[in-house]
Amino acid sequence: MALGTALIWGPTGAIAKMITSNGLSQISVVSYRAVSIAILIGAWLWMKKGISVFRISKERLTAYTLLGILTIIFNSTGFMMSCVYLSVPQALMLGYTSPIVTMAGSACLTGEKPTPVQVIAGFMVLLGLYIGFVMGTESGGSISLVGVAWAGVSVTGSSGQALLSRRISKTGYPDPLLQLFFAHLLGGFILIVGRTLFGGWSDLANLTPHAFALAQYPALMSGLVAYGLLFSALKHIPAPLVSLICTLEIVFALMMTPLLVHQIPTMHEITGCSIILAAVACSTIRPKPLEAVLP
Repeated sequence: MALGTALIWGPTGAIAKMITSNGLSQISVVSYRAVSIAILIGAWLWMKKGISVFRISKERLTAYTLLGILTIIFNSTGFMMSCVYLSVPQALMLGYTSPIVTMAGSACLTGEKPTPVQVIAGFMVLLGLYIGFVMGTESGGSISLVGVAWAGVSVTGSSGQALLSRRISKTGYPDPLLQLFFAHLLGGFILIVGRTLFGGWSDLANLTPHAFALAQYPALMSGLVAYGLLFSALKHIPAPLVSLICTLEIVFALMMTPLLVHQIPTMHEITGCSIILAAVACSTIRPKPLEAVLP
């Protein structure tokens, strides 16, 4: 499930660039995604489980609201906006510091301490990103500080949502569809109200059939399908491992780059991706129980 999430997320950054070139704001795209997913998942839950499924306690409402803020406003909006100001490799390079942040928070928030192998794998990811997207950068141009700030917001959301979803899943309310519905309903509501009050929707004048068609991928695939897989994965495996597996997004992004923007990956990028693949493979190794290794 986590691998499926990474595969679907792969082309999202390139598609965000294509949407921006059409004059449509990424905040509008994320808002559309939140509304469409909330409607689709809400209708499914209503048909399958009835109206009672939406009656939740104040404690769960608070948890789902925080999950919505982290998922929609921080992670999704932060990443999509970082792709506006940064190149896709730069945005992914900064975004995938999240496994380290997730590991640091996991021990405190969920009680699941990362194994030494997972810690090493996390730093291997950073090494792979450095080789692929710092050493491999041919131009010495400056990096947008606004883009870096948006990437930092995305990292906070990515790590926070993984930890919070894992914590919710361990409290006896693990239904990923409910998490998906309430995260998009509540997070989307806050985002839309904020945009209406402080930004406006003037960019919708640039909405064309082509831009609307492009917006379906981040909305329905990156949002609905990928997050459904992500929240389901967090029911079965710890947040640090899920975060590490999702770093394969950057590998899939490079594989799809020649198809979307007709650019061939460099040797630095291929080397970096190979290190990331090795790191993810190592992170899935389960340590043997002590009694199993004793003579």
